[in-house]
Amino acid sequence: MRRKGFTLLELAIVLVVIGLLIALVMRGMTLQSSAKVKRTAGDLRNIHTAVMVYYSKKGTYPGDTDGDGYIDSDAAAWDSLAKYSIAFKKPSPYGTYYVLDSLTVNTVKRNVIRVVVANSDARTEIDNLIDDGASTTGALIAKGDTLVYVIE
Repeated sequence: MRRKGFTLLELAIVLVVIGLLIALVMRGMTLQSSAKVKRTAGDLRNIHTAVMVYYSKKGTYPGDTDGDGYIDSDAAAWDSLAKYSIAFKKPSPYGTYYVLDSLTVNTVKRNVIRVVVANSDARTEIDNLIDDGASTTGALIAKGDTLVYVIE
């Protein structure tokens, strides 16, 4: 006589397989998030280096159209860097672009690299990789959803 349905052992095996699949998906999401953080931190460092290489070669910052020592235009800055094949504008892993700009940071006008990172945990992790981990001090500062990397 045959019984209809599943045995307790069969159900347990199915639950274990489902649990393993969920664990793999969660691990994949964690790895993806970590990769975005590391790429953003690397991109910020590389763009900073590119700006400083341009400065050392030309004696001025890229995009400083009026000679006052501050980046005036994001488009002009990227054009200057691309003209000498130093760096090219590209999107961040978070779907926004890195912006070269000048703005007031802690009451002092500075040249900066800005990028929008909506995830607050990711902003903190990026700050830990580049700087002191404090969102209001150091070379990397958070202003709302935007990370501001001071070029010095």
